[in-house]
Amino acid sequence: MFRKTLFAAAIACGADWPAFRGPNGSGLAAGNPPVEFGPSKNVAWKVAPPQGKSSPVIVGDKLFLTGHNGEALLTVAYDTATGKEQWRRELKRRNTQKRHKLNDAAAPTAVADAKRVVVFFSEYGLAAYGHDGKELWTLPMDAFASMQGVSTSPVLHNDSVYLVVDQTRDSLVMAVNAANGEVRWKKKRPDASMGVYSSPVIFSRGVEPVLGVIGDLEFTGYSLKTGERVWWVHGLPNQAKTSPSVNGDRIILAVNSAAEASAVPAFATVLETDANGNRMIEFDESKGLARGIFAVIDRNGDKIINEAEWTAFREKATKPATTMSLRPRGRGDITNSAIEWTIQRAVPNVPSPLSSSGLVYTVRNGGIAGIYDAATGEARNEFRLPDALGDYYASPIASAKHVFFASMEGKITILKAGPDGEVVSQVPLEEEIFATPAIAGDALYIRTQQSLYCFRKTD
Repeated sequence: MFRKTLFAAAIACGADWPAFRGPNGSGLAAGNPPVEFGPSKNVAWKVAPPQGKSSPVIVGDKLFLTGHNGEALLTVAYDTATGKEQWRRELKRRNTQKRHKLNDAAAPTAVADAKRVVVFFSEYGLAAYGHDGKELWTLPMDAFASMQGVSTSPVLHNDSVYLVVDQTRDSLVMAVNAANGEVRWKKKRPDASMGVYSSPVIFSRGVEPVLGVIGDLEFTGYSLKTGERVWWVHGLPNQAKTSPSVNGDRIILAVNSAAEASAVPAFATVLETDANGNRMIEFDESKGLARGIFAVIDRNGDKIINEAEWTAFREKATKPATTMSLRPRGRGDITNSAIEWTIQRAVPNVPSPLSSSGLVYTVRNGGIAGIYDAATGEARNEFRLPDALGDYYASPIASAKHVFFASMEGKITILKAGPDGEVVSQVPLEEEIFATPAIAGDALYIRTQQSLYCFRKTD
């Protein structure tokens, strides 16, 4: 009886998808959802969610989702078996954030455990609710200043909530008591002039457990207990929009370039608009790119772009896109020892890499997919997903046997897990998808811009 109880508990735990991209942001599930489904096939239920682009999370019999309606920032709980709404709670916006048109007031994904669900809204702060919908605590936060709007998701580990916000000024990493919302520690991070749009992960190998954070040009491991920098790896491109993927003692990163070199001219070209001849660009003289992101380039705020500021911006913005594998050991600057391999092909822009069973899967706009050896970076397959050549914002996820890709235009491509890239099926939902799907047991949950689906085998 004891062994059966343990087995049942393990299955129940394995069926959860508690955070953005599932357990520790891995994108991996042990379940077996259907690979043949659609608007009228294997639909267990379908509901209309509030507006938003966050991803669904599942713990036990609850699915949690965030959204917004006017001034209300919403957290909604659904029954996973029926799709029936269990409760809805709202917070009032404390401020309004400037953001990219593809970003959203409810872009950050909730995180949950057996006791609570924690949500983050950049226009409010953090809040936690019990599974019964009772408000446990709130932590209002000041307005953020990010070039394209904050989209990071919180992490819940043991009894702490971790949050990272990289922005134009006052970047931070912090730990909060999950039980009462009290700040345990808060550390300043290097400011990111163009923003960083990544969510952290827990890395438990190495000298001590850390919070792994992609930042502006650097990947950093912070002590979970104190917030001190334990180790770091430099040389990344800036303005990361992907999140790390942890598998065992390996971390996979994929960071695209903020801009092609041809899109950022040398300072001599910019000086062609220098009307007063002082070899600097004032705002009224600026045109094109320089005017569009003048405040980002003008780091000292003197309303003038000089050659040093432009050169620093150009160097960071055009750093080559890179997918890399890290195996962190030791403390301090471990760049030379931690980088296992790097490649600069088919690097995704927003979708995070997926590391599963010795392989790394990526997808970028145009439906360009890559399958690489996790130990060497060797390309096992690079190809276009057939009839799914659009843009991609959702990250790939994997069940025990299959890998799922979802394009913005609503096409789901399912591959047989492995290096061959064998397409098992393709589902046109014909509704835009920005959120990463979730797998829990034998169910696949997909949030589109119109619907929240639960697909299960019905035959």
